[in-house]
Amino acid sequence: MADLNNLLDEINNASEDEDTPQTYIAPQDAPPTRSTIPAALTAAADERTTDALKPQTADRDDNNDQEETHLPDPEYEQLKSLWSQELSSPELLPADAETVSLHVDLLEGQEETIDHLLEQSKESRGSNASGGEATGELASLMAQITKMDLDRTRYMLVDLARTRMAKIENFALHNKSLVERMTDEEVCVNYLRQYGELLEKHYRRTVLNHLPKEAWKKLDEPEMIDSPNLEEFVFCRVLEPIQIDVSGDTTGDDEEGEDLIDTIQEHGAGSCLIVMYKSIREFVLDGKVELLM
Repeated sequence: MADLNNLLDEINNASEDEDTPQTYIAPQDAPPTRSTIPAALTAAADERTTDALKPQTADRDDNNDQEETHLPDPEYEQLKSLWSQELSSPELLPADAETVSLHVDLLEGQEETIDHLLEQSKESRGSNASGGEATGELASLMAQITKMDLDRTRYMLVDLARTRMAKIENFALHNKSLVERMTDEEVCVNYLRQYGELLEKHYRRTVLNHLPKEAWKKLDEPEMIDSPNLEEFVFCRVLEPIQIDVSGDTTGDDEEGEDLIDTIQEHGAGSCLIVMYKSIREFVLDGKVELLM
């Protein structure tokens, strides 16, 4: 009976505990829950902040170091300038046989390098070594890059020769006075002499033999000979300070001195101009002005 009374007392106490509101007290030592940032991101953010606070002089030094490590090839730049100026000039410019010959020799060396790299690639891929495949792929990549550089240089050389030959053909009689601007191959072997002889034979057989002899004399007059258009406008960059007469009058008649002074313009180095070719012709030949494409 005592056990029954004790059981009833426990049930009553449990019901009283359910009626009373219960409160949950969180432990004071438990920190509030929040999302954590990975340590790698925190380190990257700190490094970025540190780099942003560095003085600008350090950045300038780094840029100077990068420029020094990526200097352009002066020989390649010389060929590129020779090619672009010949394309932009309406007349035949002086030839640079030394630069052309140098790059022709370089092409032969690059072709040998490409063949060697391709052979090395095949041997590495055919070997059973663990790193043979990687070495073969690297050699194949180097061969492709070298071939791209070779094709770029070859294109400029071929296009330079093609442009000069076209000018010799179009103005064969006019170019007789510009023999000093040509190479020995252009004058004696390839074009000017042989092309001129063929052209003269053709004209004699088709036209000149049917004309009076007195009419032949007029064909030698300057206005009867095809010549390049020196009044063509070109885009150029000034390399040295110059004075340009923009009037377009190259006869040298200075009847009105004040008007002539007004037509003379001074341009410093680095200026880019669009001007009539005959106004800067002497500066182009002297190397004070560079023609641009």
